[in-house]
Amino acid sequence: MLAPVTIAGVAKCVPERVVTNFDLESIVETSDEWIAKRTGIRSRHVVIGETGVGMACQAAGDALAMSGVRVEDVGVIVACTITGEDLTPSLAGSVQKALGIPVCAALDVSAGCTGFIYALVTAASLMDTLQKDAAIVVASEVMTKYLDWTDRSTCVLFGDGAGALVLRRSETAHLLCPILSATPDTDDVITVRKEARTTPFTGPAEEIGSFIRMKGADVFTYAVGVMEQTLLQLSGACPDHPYTKVVPHQANEKIIDFVVRTMGLSREQFFVNISNYANTSSASIPIALSDAWESGWLRAGDRVALVGFGSGLTSGGAMIDWTLPNKKEN
Repeated sequence: MLAPVTIAGVAKCVPERVVTNFDLESIVETSDEWIAKRTGIRSRHVVIGETGVGMACQAAGDALAMSGVRVEDVGVIVACTITGEDLTPSLAGSVQKALGIPVCAALDVSAGCTGFIYALVTAASLMDTLQKDAAIVVASEVMTKYLDWTDRSTCVLFGDGAGALVLRRSETAHLLCPILSATPDTDDVITVRKEARTTPFTGPAEEIGSFIRMKGADVFTYAVGVMEQTLLQLSGACPDHPYTKVVPHQANEKIIDFVVRTMGLSREQFFVNISNYANTSSASIPIALSDAWESGWLRAGDRVALVGFGSGLTSGGAMIDWTLPNKKEN
């Protein structure tokens, strides 16, 4: 079961350095027109001195400060990343240490670009199981360190950043209809192979390069299918009170546009900020939620559908009744 919770805080942290499509023209054979036309991406944030752990701690700390939740009342931290700097401690454990949270359950989940949905559902479930009153959900990715900068089909697609939410127990449930799913990636549609290591008992390791490899056409087909299916499931779960807005994973603007057309939805229902960030994997949804609230697009009383899809192949969704006070007037 999910504990009845509400969103009490939201924040993001992105690197200071902005790299535009024009900047990439000097690195790889591409152009601003080529990238923007196919993806909707105009720029992305790229780590220089920042780290994934540092961005996660900043985003989580800012969300916690907004929430008014005391550090000693945080009972759960669930973090997600596929680009963690350390095998151990976990990203969640590093956030706990940085924020001075004395005792809590702290763990990481890995579900590719769907990671934040998995982490959100896991955190709310653990709040119910462990009878905790507050949780931090944080995603942080440094995708640019896993790009082959000679491959124009992938290196233009990704950026770095982190986002976080704070969940607080409430009398009424505001996180609804969780959906988590995975389909075996039998064709290796999206992979990042870990660098091989040797021991005294093994032969020389094969040099494979720890880069993102992706079959773009297959990813597009999978993404539009599961995104549409997830939105239909969310609509069917609450037919009397459907979602009014959608915050999807920001992988490619053309994926979003395709689903809007095939489902006959309004483009204005969808929050899209991929032009400024590119694909930040599991961090894209919380970054988008932070921007949507900061800009006034997301307002108290909105029922928003979250939809994720990614490597694994994973997918997932949930609905949130947004309760944070309006940030600014439209």
